[in-house]
Amino acid sequence: RLAARLLVDAKTDSASGGTGTAFDWNLARASFEIARRGMPIILAGGLRPENVAEAIRTLRPWGVDVASGVETAPGKKDPEKLQAFITNARQAAGSGA
Repeated sequence: RLAARLLVDAKTDSASGGTGTAFDWNLARASFEIARRGMPIILAGGLRPENVAEAIRTLRPWGVDVASGVETAPGKKDPEKLQAFITNARQAAGSGA
């Protein structure tokens, strides 16, 4: 096995990942279903407190990754945004929906 987990992030014209850009989760749903059978998937790309629950309910990833979505400035994490992100992610993951 080459990897224990797969991190899926968005790609833009200027960069592959780390851009704070989300991708169309509905288009990715079938791919996630297939890939999840063989390996846990971590979702990244444009996740914020406001959209993490929808992303989790749509794709049911093994985990989520966030960076700029909880920042007030590049590299400066906002504790309130981070807490909201965690709360929303946990609620969505626990809903089983």
